[in-house]
Amino acid sequence: MNEIMTNNEVVEYLGLPQEIIENLKTQQGDEFRATANQFLSALINKICYQTVDTFGWENPFKKFYGFPINYGDTIENIFVELPKGYTFDKDATDPFVKKINDVKVLYASINYEMQYEATIHDTLLRRACLNEYGFMNLVSAILKSLTAGKNIDEYFADLSMLNNPNIYAGKQFKTLDVSTLTTKKEIAEALTQKIIDVTSSFELPSTIHNALGLMNATSKDDMILVIRRDLYNRINLDFLTGVFNLSKVDLIKKIIIVEDFRVKGSDGTVNGEDLGFVVLDRRCFDCHVALDDSGMIYNPKGKYTNHYMNLWEVISFKYFYNAEAYKVVLPSETVETPEEPTEPAGN
Repeated sequence: MNEIMTNNEVVEYLGLPQEIIENLKTQQGDEFRATANQFLSALINKICYQTVDTFGWENPFKKFYGFPINYGDTIENIFVELPKGYTFDKDATDPFVKKINDVKVLYASINYEMQYEATIHDTLLRRACLNEYGFMNLVSAILKSLTAGKNIDEYFADLSMLNNPNIYAGKQFKTLDVSTLTTKKEIAEALTQKIIDVTSSFELPSTIHNALGLMNATSKDDMILVIRRDLYNRINLDFLTGVFNLSKVDLIKKIIIVEDFRVKGSDGTVNGEDLGFVVLDRRCFDCHVALDDSGMIYNPKGKYTNHYMNLWEVISFKYFYNAEAYKVVLPSETVETPEEPTEPAGN
């Protein structure tokens, strides 16, 4: 007669890992349900519906990027300067003297190489979802987060580039001091006036608005205003009680609002100066995508898939074109002076 094996003997014979044995033991409370569901497929959670959300956002500076770089890693930018005239000499005898053209050259190479990774445990995720659509939504959200991560890092890289004083006229940040003004209206008016003065001056040929001191001009269609959100709101909400705002300024075709020009590093350090606004020619952007791809590899032993995304770029600036950056010194407190009531028309 064969001996009947006990449960303990069966478990010992099978050689199950100790952690699985512990997990299969009866536990109480919420922890029991979470653990047991890993092994008892007949036990259904009380979840009746799932939604999957993730961060989604587009880099506003991306529209100013140039052509992609498919080969090589360096771009040569050449700017041909204006020739200098001279007084005509009717007695000149040598027409073969050579005149070398004046040119300026800037080089930009790949300086931004980022990779993003996400691991998807296919089998375990299937257990966590109610149906195939929930599973696909979850996987899609995880992969979408890689793209969102690329976009936000690229945006902060562009802000870091704009926070370099060497790319602006005079190779420095300028300062607009409105700390002595007392009302919100006066401050908003001063901010608007400075922006209009700069943009209107950009339209006229001069050598004072770019880092290399070259003769240049910027058309209305090429002009960009990048402005800190609090200053933008001061102008639009306070100046003339909203009768006038920056979107109505004919010289400014493109406005990009940022929360802050400073960028926080991975160690928590805040980098850059606290700029107020930047006026620049869109042609200043010398940014190009060199590599933007993705791939994945499945690990059959671990039952998971590693997904990768890469973004390599040239992030640079053309010093030939007009660009000025301003720090704004605000008063610690502003007191609003009540305005005199206006008589209705016709009285």
